[in-house]
Amino acid sequence: FKVGRKNEAVVSTQSTGVQWYTMWEEPHLEQGSEKPACDENKIQLFNMRFCPFAERTALTLLAKKIPFDNVNINLKKKPDWFLASTMGKVPVVVHKGKYIPESLIASDYLDEVFPEPKLNPSDPLQKALDRVVIEKQSAIMRHLYPIFSKIPNQIVTMEEKLQHFENLVAQLETFEEELKNRGTPYLGGQSPVMADYMIWPYFERIEGLPILMGDVGDKFVLPAHLEHLHAWIKAMRSTDAVKAYGFSPKRMATLTKIYNETGGYDDALKESSGM
Repeated sequence: FKVGRKNEAVVSTQSTGVQWYTMWEEPHLEQGSEKPACDENKIQLFNMRFCPFAERTALTLLAKKIPFDNVNINLKKKPDWFLASTMGKVPVVVHKGKYIPESLIASDYLDEVFPEPKLNPSDPLQKALDRVVIEKQSAIMRHLYPIFSKIPNQIVTMEEKLQHFENLVAQLETFEEELKNRGTPYLGGQSPVMADYMIWPYFERIEGLPILMGDVGDKFVLPAHLEHLHAWIKAMRSTDAVKAYGFSPKRMATLTKIYNETGGYDDALKESSGM
C-alpha cells in the first residue's frame, strides 16, 4: 500500500479495493527499518496505535491541536535506532532534538510548551488532586490487563477473569464518587482536562469487554448504578480528540482478539478497520 504524508487523513487502497489505512495506522516500524526524518521544530510522536499509555499523549496533542508526525513502533521487534534513543517504551515525544518519555511527563511537557488550550489546572492544589485521581484509576490496569490480554506463559481462567472484573468495578466505585462530588460532565467542569484524557484509554478497553468475552460477555458489563461514570463515558466519546483517535467497543474487541491470536499489530488494525 501507499503511505501518505503523516497526519493527513488519507486512506490507501489495496489491490482488493478495500480501504483500511488511516493517518494513525502507518505500519509499525521494526528492526531493520530506517529512522524517520524529524523536523526539530515540530513534534514527533513515537507511538503504538493501540497502547493505552501512548493514546494518552496522542489525545493530548489532538486536544491541544498541536501538529505532529506520528511514528508507530513495533514493541516486539524494536528498531535499533529506537532503543538507542529511548527507554524502549512508548510514548516518546521528540521535540527540538530531545526525547521526552512516559505519557504523563510528555503530556505535561506539551501542556507547558503549548499553553493553549490549557489542560492542567493552573491551581497547584487542583492539579495535585487531579493527579491523585489519575493514579487511583490507573490501578484498574492490574485487573483489566489479565482480562483482555494474552499473557505469555500464563493461563488466566474464566473464574479469575470474573474476579478481576469484580475488583475492577470495585475500584471504579471511587471514580463514580469523584464524578458525583464534582457534579460536572468532566473532571475539568464543562470541558475535559488532562485528568480526563489520561484516564480515558482504560475505558475504551472496558467498553470492549462484553464483545471480547463472547458468550459470557454479559458478565463483563459495567453496572448501571455507576450512572455518573456512564454519563462521563458518553461525554468523552463526544470530544473531538476521542472521535479522531479513539476505538469503538467493537473495534477494540476485534483488534484485541486478532492481536491475541496472531501477535500482529498491523494485521489486527487492518482486519478491524471500519468498525
